[in-house]
Amino acid sequence: MTKSETLSTASTTSVKDENKPTPIVKNADFETAISVTGFGLFNLILIAVATPSVLSSQLETSSLSFVFPVARCDLNISLEARGLVNATIYTGMITSCFMWGSLVDVFGRRKVLVFTHLVEAFFVLMTTFAPNLYVLIASKFLGGFIVNGISMALTPYLSEFHGTQYRARVPLTIGLIYSVANVGLPLLAWSILPLNINFGLFGGFEFHAWNLFLCITMFPTLIAGISFFLMPESPKYLMSKGNNGEALKVFEKIFKMNKKQPVEEYPVKSLMDDKQIYQKKYSIKDAWQQISPLFSLKYAGSLTLVCLLQFLFMMSINSLRLWLPEIFQIVNDYEQDNNKPISFCQMLNRIKPTADAETDTCSMNFDNSSVYINSVYVALCAITGYIIVALFVNKIGKKKILISLGLLGAVTVASIYFAPNSSTALGLICVHLMSTGISVDTVIAATVDLFPTSLRGSAMSLSFMFGRIGSVLGNLIFPILIQAGCASTFFTLGSFVMGCTILSVFIPNTEHKALG
Repeated sequence: MTKSETLSTASTTSVKDENKPTPIVKNADFETAISVTGFGLFNLILIAVATPSVLSSQLETSSLSFVFPVARCDLNISLEARGLVNATIYTGMITSCFMWGSLVDVFGRRKVLVFTHLVEAFFVLMTTFAPNLYVLIASKFLGGFIVNGISMALTPYLSEFHGTQYRARVPLTIGLIYSVANVGLPLLAWSILPLNINFGLFGGFEFHAWNLFLCITMFPTLIAGISFFLMPESPKYLMSKGNNGEALKVFEKIFKMNKKQPVEEYPVKSLMDDKQIYQKKYSIKDAWQQISPLFSLKYAGSLTLVCLLQFLFMMSINSLRLWLPEIFQIVNDYEQDNNKPISFCQMLNRIKPTADAETDTCSMNFDNSSVYINSVYVALCAITGYIIVALFVNKIGKKKILISLGLLGAVTVASIYFAPNSSTALGLICVHLMSTGISVDTVIAATVDLFPTSLRGSAMSLSFMFGRIGSVLGNLIFPILIQAGCASTFFTLGSFVMGCTILSVFIPNTEHKALG
């Protein structure tokens, strides 16, 4: 194989640098240009910047799950209302899903990331000072509407700074950061929520420990917005817009930081024409022309698969995940009040609300350290799983990972029904959420590979929209299922994940595929 062949479509010549030939690459494609930059300091900075961004998304969807068990008396919020608030967050995401996908493809990843983080910080502040359930619902809807733009832009942004060797690990890295955030969230909640804070502010508003907790969750969002303002735009996106000069400068900057060499040593001197997006006006017609190829025969099958996978996986994982603190609180209260060992499902019978429980007396047990400790165990299990899969994803392949973890997730969640005690149930919950969480990020990795740059943001937004719909339905039906019985709850969740396992068989093989 000749040197020019190894550089794909790029043409090369050689120059002498201290008697060592250095290939000079002209008209390089994206994969050639990014592979020369290697992996180093810039990528680590990128991950560091992404960390508060991922944390902000996680806090938006998960912070209230720790607040509800301790704030239900202050907010006078019922079991069904809690499910409604959880669903409202994802409803906001659904309404903005396709909008953000188009904006990410038209205006760029970085601009969307900066804007969404700064606006999201305002809505977190609005949630902090929500005086009643109605304001809380409004703030979470608007927060969900905005935070969806973060999810739409972050994965393409990070993926487009990596070549084929590292790209499959990007969504898994994001998932790992989510898992780390899941460790930090209960620890933060544990340090603040049990505090005895209660003082008046403006207009008779009472400030409690849970208000302080929500206020603190605003800071990662602000940090991420400022950080992305200082970062460059995705070079792949710049190439697709025809801005090869700017893209080349970004490649040179990455090369300089990763290789510790001057930009003059970067061998790529020009980039090939990879223009995919060009619009003078941004109208509904233009937006449809932008996304219409998604529904062609070439992409419709893949789009249907990733949308169904997102729908079923998210319906299962977010139905259980967002109710875990509530479930752990029920188990904690039972085990403190009773010495008689009973099965996990018998404990869950106590989650059924009664009229007196919500109207007559409202009291909270703040001696609930096991709620936070169990949540940490769940997160640590997920971290372990992400690390293992990230190491072997390129060897095993995304398709095999989806099938095997889908099967594991289905079996473990169905087995919760048979758990003889809370410890066994906790282990099964850990494995289930770990396997389904990794599966969701593996689907995202496959989606990045299956669609070209001009359609990638729109394809991801559409698949995420179906995932949000699944989350809404899951949180609305979960209180109904849990009151109908333990068997209906966990067997239903298991059937969702088993459906994903079957669908995963039909996912195309995208291993080491060049980014289109």
